[in-house]
Amino acid sequence: MLEIRPATLEEMPEVGRQASRQLGFAPEMFQGMNPAWTLCAFDDGKLASTYAAWPLQLRFNGPATPIAGVTWVSTHLAYRRRGFVRAIIRKHFDQLHEEAGTAIAALHPAWMRIYQRYGYGTVNMRHSYEVEPRNLEFVRPIDTPGTLREVDLEEEFGLLVDIYRRFREDRNGLVHRGKAMWDAGPLDSPPAGHRRTILVYKEDGQAQGYVIFHTGPGYARTDAGSTQHLRVMDCFALTPQAQTAIWRALASSDNVAIIRWDNAAPDDTLPNMIAEPRLLNIKVSDGIMARLVNMDDALQLRPYPETAELRFNLLDDFCEWNNGSWRLDTDPETSEVTRIDGENVDLTLTADTLASMIFGRISATDAARAGLLEVHDERALARWDSALRTKYAPYEAEHAW
Repeated sequence: MLEIRPATLEEMPEVGRQASRQLGFAPEMFQGMNPAWTLCAFDDGKLASTYAAWPLQLRFNGPATPIAGVTWVSTHLAYRRRGFVRAIIRKHFDQLHEEAGTAIAALHPAWMRIYQRYGYGTVNMRHSYEVEPRNLEFVRPIDTPGTLREVDLEEEFGLLVDIYRRFREDRNGLVHRGKAMWDAGPLDSPPAGHRRTILVYKEDGQAQGYVIFHTGPGYARTDAGSTQHLRVMDCFALTPQAQTAIWRALASSDNVAIIRWDNAAPDDTLPNMIAEPRLLNIKVSDGIMARLVNMDDALQLRPYPETAELRFNLLDDFCEWNNGSWRLDTDPETSEVTRIDGENVDLTLTADTLASMIFGRISATDAARAGLLEVHDERALARWDSALRTKYAPYEAEHAW
């Protein structure tokens, strides 16, 4: 008999052990979850699938927006291919729809194709850099009148929080970090033999940027030279001066063979500031996926840059309450979503494509060129592109949630 329910407090150690085992992460990563935030599958009383959702807030083209941060999704090998995760997700979405307080779910996917079938769309891309320090030459000289210094984490953690909060203010995709998220992400302990350093740039008495990085041995090479490796864990700069000061300091690491940053923003300014951006060896990978569970509510949560009328038919069999034809009326102050079944529409699209578009990862024109939607009025594409543009490219900087 299949039962889908939250785990009890007594069952949480087993939920953590199974999620750790199936997902291949350290057991200490699976702690601190409120049992009420879980939704697990039990087959004849035995734990078969794990699932949980943190209550998070994410910047949605500026405003803070509540999301369900889905995590711990796993199924024991003995129970796979039996539809347990599908049943859990359906129950979770039904709950979100009935409660009507959280319109969006998001997650870090192990495999994108798993979650596309449930209407999740990729909403941001991650950029990674791997650069030799000597190749960080700036194309234009920028004066940096401030000071760069190492900070004491115990005494000055608030400096990092303040910079991060100011950076995320108008952004698109960054989450509100609690202390646990800091500790499990950018402030995670360095590997054995490595050390952590935190530098903050201040100008006119105000902190304008910081970088957290680990240094230590580990760069493999066949020729002579340093084997030191520098890994950037977190870096946020509010001004060109702060960006320049931070990366000039990293470039002066003479004993470091390679600098690596796995999660730069797609619109990060560094490639535009250095003389040879190709030497950053930029690689692109997918980031988080989002699901517009209550689509009509979700579309009204973000600001739009201009007044427009966007008419579309949404194909959504998994969340059938979203299925049908809709009109999104936007302006810079407010927006409204209205059902218009039976009326003419500009586009027909699926829930995953709409999620990618509404976060600004792809435009309607990009989606049409990729065959991800059906266009009924070619003239509408430019209107959709303009109305859905975001102030910044979507960017999610978390190591985990």
